[in-house]
Amino acid sequence: MDETELPCPFCKASNTRPIIDADGAWSARCEECGARGPIAADARAALSHWERVTGERALLRMVIDESPDLILLKDGDGRFMLCNAALAHLYGTTPEQLVGKDDAALPGNTGRIGLGLESVRAVTYGDSVQIVEESALHAETGELRHFHSIRKPVLGLADEPCMLVIAHDITALKRAHRAIEERERSYAHAMEAAGEGIWNWDIEAGTLTHNRRWCELLGHAPDTFVHPIAAFSDSLHPDDRDEVLTRLDEALAGTGSYEHEHRLRRPDGSMVWVLDRGRVVERAPDGRPLHMAGTITDISARKHNEFVLSLATDALANANAKLERKVAERTADLARANEELARLARRDALTGLPNRLAVEERLHEETLRRPARRSSASAVLMIDIDFFKPINDTHGHATGDEVLAQVARLLAATVRESDFVGRYGGEEFLVLLPETTLEGARTVAEKLRDIVERTPHPAAGRMTISIGLAMAEKINGELAAVMAQADAALYEAKRTGRNRVVVASQSGTA
Repeated sequence: MDETELPCPFCKASNTRPIIDADGAWSARCEECGARGPIAADARAALSHWERVTGERALLRMVIDESPDLILLKDGDGRFMLCNAALAHLYGTTPEQLVGKDDAALPGNTGRIGLGLESVRAVTYGDSVQIVEESALHAETGELRHFHSIRKPVLGLADEPCMLVIAHDITALKRAHRAIEERERSYAHAMEAAGEGIWNWDIEAGTLTHNRRWCELLGHAPDTFVHPIAAFSDSLHPDDRDEVLTRLDEALAGTGSYEHEHRLRRPDGSMVWVLDRGRVVERAPDGRPLHMAGTITDISARKHNEFVLSLATDALANANAKLERKVAERTADLARANEELARLARRDALTGLPNRLAVEERLHEETLRRPARRSSASAVLMIDIDFFKPINDTHGHATGDEVLAQVARLLAATVRESDFVGRYGGEEFLVLLPETTLEGARTVAEKLRDIVERTPHPAAGRMTISIGLAMAEKINGELAAVMAQADAALYEAKRTGRNRVVVASQSGTA
């Protein structure tokens, strides 16, 4: 496997090589952007994992690039590990150019999504989700955009701590809020400049004396400053009249203070909302109210703004609910994608069989289960295709791949449903036969050898396999040792002529 031909799924550079850490674990690393692949047992497996992740990453890339939300993944040092097209467009670059870099490498530094190394590390190495508002300048338009962001700690491809950010654009909502606030300020200035209608009610005479503004508000000619009280009561909106008159009667009979918001109908049919306030300013010796003075203020603009604000509040609540649903959907999509990645990481792409990682996990599970099945034994078959290199050299690697796939199908179709078949590496396969006697295992091995020999490949012709068989007895059931015995038996089968089954002795030799 040529390490220089493996492209990086993040920055697309073909500069990937295997590295080993201080603990002896291998992984593939891109020299261009620093991205690392999953941990592996050796260099070949590390590059194999990386090559598989490249294809899987393309699927995930398509999913996140279709999202209108900004999606990014950063490591604990603030470097971009993944970002979608929406985020790259905001910064005037491409996802490939962002991967491996931190915010300092971006043009300008006025507002960044997920900015600040301390906040990145707080989320990455914490256990809580942060919901914040952030701002960023659009690289192309220079416009300041506002976002509602979800910051969440997750694990990357190599199980390293990372920070996932999903940011929803709320710029339009922020503008709506600012517009409403501006209307409120304009209303306050207009009210201060316009003044208020002033009135004095002679209760016994039934007349109102008022200023010019009172006439303007009720739609009367501004050259008359005295009107009968009916000019006021008749202008009350039918839905408000009874309540207004009741409040006035209560004020006259009680504390003398009156305040109410209601609608007035003008002679031209138009409507105005007013805040009407008054107080009894003169009483007769017997306590009867004689005069009430007050003011009337046009609050139509405020009532309109309250209605608009109510609509905006409802719209904001609906937008937040949609955002929460969208975040839940994205989280579920990521969970499903992670499950699929985990499944693909344990599947050999060529043969469809479990790969070496899955084989080792199954053997570990079998070791853990064996104490509960001490009354039976298991068998391990190590299988190698005879003369596989000449097949590749003579017929080409494509035919070699077809041979591997054909042998894999024959092995899987011949064993029991409870048995396990996996590709251990190259042209080598492993078969685990749980709860099997030596004679039963020998019969299965011969059956596998025979079916392969009797099923020639259309191009490569007759094929044979060599098999090493070892038993894990109920007393010494350590499968790691049994695998070594099976491998030694396989070597003996190859050494003594191939196309045969060799059973390992209990001492570990064939």
